[in-house]
Amino acid sequence: MKCTKGILGLAGIFMFLTVISPVPTQAGELISFITPPAGGGAYITGAGIVTVTNKYLTDMKLVHEASSGTMDIVRRMMQKEAEKKDAFGIFGSVDAWRAYRGEGEYTGKPFTGLRAVVFNMGTDLYFVVPGNSPIKSYADAKGKRIAMGGPGSTVANTAHFLLEQHGVQKKDFKPYYFTYKETVEGFQDGSLDGGFLAGGFPIASYSELAARNSIRIVPVDEKMLKKITAEHAYYYATVVKTGSYKGLEHDTPILGFATAVWTHAGVSNDTVYKILKNLFDHRQDYYQIHTAAKDMTPEVATKGITVPFHPGAEKYLKEQGWFKK
Repeated sequence: MKCTKGILGLAGIFMFLTVISPVPTQAGELISFITPPAGGGAYITGAGIVTVTNKYLTDMKLVHEASSGTMDIVRRMMQKEAEKKDAFGIFGSVDAWRAYRGEGEYTGKPFTGLRAVVFNMGTDLYFVVPGNSPIKSYADAKGKRIAMGGPGSTVANTAHFLLEQHGVQKKDFKPYYFTYKETVEGFQDGSLDGGFLAGGFPIASYSELAARNSIRIVPVDEKMLKKITAEHAYYYATVVKTGSYKGLEHDTPILGFATAVWTHAGVSNDTVYKILKNLFDHRQDYYQIHTAAKDMTPEVATKGITVPFHPGAEKYLKEQGWFKK
């Protein structure tokens, strides 16, 4: 993981998006593009996909819709499928697998029409605590007040999974299902003992918090990382390097998960094909949005995805020789 200088603030990013995102020259079909809430990389890269699509494709228009988290995105996409309306979403591959198969919180309501479009980015997961916190490992979360991310989000589900791997069950601590903004506020007013933040590097919400507060990232046990990544294709291990953020004094091993763009089976092959082709044709525009956008490359177009691909996406990726399944 590389350290970058001059991290773009969210306000700067949105100003940039406004500048490079002219209104389409002719009316087109309005298509929902649903992302997690503001504060993480998937929100920003999702906004970037919307921007690049609307800049070059005039026969359709993506409409960016922020949600409360993955469960909300899945619910909205299922509703769009039932209404025979096009929709796209961006969230973690781990929960796409659960939703597709009807497991966990999706038991009894599988999203069998869920289809993959392309790997979007790696989403790093940080367990953040105050600099002077007694929490040194995940096991120390017992009895503490911890912000988990939005309810039903990939962040919250992965956070629970990681804590459980370290012997911390839901009954052992006080989980709060907060947005990133609420988590940052909880640190600042002292109402939280820790919290999970996620996104592509650099994570804007962590940068914001580190600029005003003494904080650190709790490391994941490296033996645990090897075990988890060996058993689950959608997880990966990485290291947050010393000096990557203000006050980060040690290399810190963490877990991350693959994040991808999704749609449903009712969307036409032509629509999916055109959106994906346009995104790669103009990926230099897209890469300007955020450092994390550069994760989407031809070499990893199918990375960490275990759900069937949409035929329109599969056609494009096979034409390019990028379909690795």
